[in-house]
Amino acid sequence: MGNKVFYSPKIKQIIDFMIEYHKKEQAYPRLIEIGEALNLSKQRIGILMKNAVKLGLVKEMDVFMRKYHLTKSIKNSKFKVNNYYEL
Repeated sequence: MGNKVFYSPKIKQIIDFMIEYHKKEQAYPRLIEIGEALNLSKQRIGILMKNAVKLGLVKEMDVFMRKYHLTKSIKNSKFKVNNYYEL
């Protein structure tokens, strides 16, 4: 059985927030900043970000508290929200 990843509306909200934040601040938000903006726990964001990594929307970085950044070519259009994707 293949590995399926669910692209939830919350992942889309996080990606959209990261895009807007990056445009304004020229840096990516920390998990706590995403949580405060979207009213999510840091643990929940971590789970959603791991799924976003599997979907290829963000990359993991080893920078303290700022360990995710958007991939250079986000192909949001190929992903439909509320779908499971086999990877």
